[in-house]
Amino acid sequence: MLSAIHPFRRPMCSEHLVGAAEEESRKRPTFVPPTGAGESAKPECMSTVRYIRVPGPWEREARPDLPPECFEAREPRPGEVIYVTKGNRVATGGTAFIEQLPSGNIVKTPKPHPLLYKKHCYNMCLEASIYEKIGSHRSIPRIVEWDSKSCCLTMEYMENGNLREYIRENHDNITLELRYRWARQAAEGLSVVHSVVAVHCDISPRNFLLDGDLNLKISDFGGGSLLGSTPSVVSGTRFLPPGFDEDAPPAFKDDIFSLGSLIYFIMVGKYPHEEAPSDEVEKLYGMYMFPDITHVSCGAVIKQCWEMQLDTAQELHDRLEALAPARCPDTEPPALVVLTEYHT
Repeated sequence: MLSAIHPFRRPMCSEHLVGAAEEESRKRPTFVPPTGAGESAKPECMSTVRYIRVPGPWEREARPDLPPECFEAREPRPGEVIYVTKGNRVATGGTAFIEQLPSGNIVKTPKPHPLLYKKHCYNMCLEASIYEKIGSHRSIPRIVEWDSKSCCLTMEYMENGNLREYIRENHDNITLELRYRWARQAAEGLSVVHSVVAVHCDISPRNFLLDGDLNLKISDFGGGSLLGSTPSVVSGTRFLPPGFDEDAPPAFKDDIFSLGSLIYFIMVGKYPHEEAPSDEVEKLYGMYMFPDITHVSCGAVIKQCWEMQLDTAQELHDRLEALAPARCPDTEPPALVVLTEYHT
């Protein structure tokens, strides 16, 4: 069984790491400690933390030619934290280091921040709990191992990386049929997450992964909500509905709105209002002014997501399932984004 989890929000602390992943979501600004955690509600944050990577035993086996001093950790300076690697670096998230083990599997290790380590472990426990509740399903990565002591989660390797990078690099070569398949798979994955009373809270192309057959799988549940617990992240502005209230309980409908923006990205290859700064996007959304989807495949379904007309992710999936690429013209997305006002 997984260890018990308690709702809390992370404090705003910065963590510096060379090559850190681009942030689309953001941390929620308030902090509620876990029950019995014995921590101050407003801990004093270190201004910066720099992680110093030291090769682990795995690399000693892979690179016997390296001198012994390569594997020796020096004394950390103030503001530095030593991290012994488990494999080749894949990415760095807000909560965990993501590495590929010599076995080929992926391991997520909570970042050892001096003040936030317990919170990072909590997020990993939450993610493991959601995976456990869902069980084996084609819409989520397969879990290989969960270590409750170290809070490390090992899962299958997804050969084609995340959806954001894949579309950015291959946009012109992706068929309409494949885009439709991804839209359906994304809706199916979200429906499965919602079925265990979990809200993702961070729907984004970087949180959907592609396997070797280019099947799409939803991932990264650590910042979300399970059974009403308080989430620790907020989606990026382009994935948040108009008038979003960070203090309101997490809701399925917010995820469904976000999925509309995800499907737009799948079809167009750009974020909604990608050229506009986030504060301007928030104003446009507040006036229900979204990108023109007249010539965008799945445009009617995207519009229903943005206008909050769909009650469940399953309903969204069923509407996508009823569509076929032949029923929508395979047109190129418009070069310029034209604003259209929608009324609810």
